Amino acid sequence: MNKMDLSLRFPVIKLGATCFANLSDDKLRELEAHKRQITFQKGDIINKQGVFAPSVMFVLDGFAKEFIEGSRGKNTNLRIVSSGDFIALSGLFNADKACNYSTMALSTVTLCLFEREYLLQVIQENPDMSFQLIRRYSDLENSLFSLLHSHLYKQMHGKMARALLYLDSFRTDTSNVFELMSRKDIAEFASVSTENAIRVLKSFEADNLIEMKDKEIRILNPKGLELIYQKG
Repeated sequence: MNKMDLSLRFPVIKLGATCFANLSDDKLRELEAHKRQITFQKGDIINKQGVFAPSVMFVLDGFAKEFIEGSRGKNTNLRIVSSGDFIALSGLFNADKACNYSTMALSTVTLCLFEREYLLQVIQENPDMSFQLIRRYSDLENSLFSLLHSHLYKQMHGKMARALLYLDSFRTDTSNVFELMSRKDIAEFASVSTENAIRVLKSFEADNLIEMKDKEIRILNPKGLELIYQKG
């Protein structure tokens, strides 16, 4: 049975949620029975940094951002979370069961919630699911290393180029992350001030790298932005 068939029979299964794909029908029915579904509106805090996380959340629909809260409102955005991904997954393995970051809904977000202890049991009983989650953690680690390297060693233009390319990777025929974010949000993905982010965006537009209209940003020259990022 392919993942599309599974998604029709078991709503918790979505394209990209490979950790569920090889579970038995009985286990999928059990997952369905144990899940709780909840919807957050744009701007809602889904989970709070430093707070106990009793549940792991699976995104059925919508976009959210994970971020580390800083002092005086200066946050660092870590990544976009979208359909088929988890929120608060790290809470499964933290000794204090607390979240290391906060998550905010960028749009209407529909989630499935699973109790932490139950999901741990499912993982322990299903080696393939464990393997898929390990691979997902590896991908996230590589992404965070890339983010850290950018923040530490890249100049402002390089940081902004990386942020734009990353955010544009979530564009589909029906969704555009840029329209869900303010310039401050984009600046926090690049770890620069909002004023500097606006200045760099205008310079990118003058160089015909991007096109801006209200919140919409369209990349015209991805290779040019990639070159700026590589050169830093």
